[in-house]
Amino acid sequence: MNDWKKPGTPGAGTGALDGAHAQQISARLRQLYDTVQNEGIPDRFLDLLERLDEAEERSLKK
Repeated sequence: MNDWKKPGTPGAGTGALDGAHAQQISARLRQLYDTVQNEGIPDRFLDLLERLDEAEERSLKK
């Protein structure tokens, strides 16, 4: 199951990952980041940003 041990307990290591595990985590994080980055911005967020920009412009003109 999980062999992670709290520091200070018998058999606890430094908590450092070995190179292979670090590479796997890094690759999965990169994949997740790329997936999120390629997702489109929902129309309701774009509408909200546009309304906020318009409100800011109106407040600066006063």
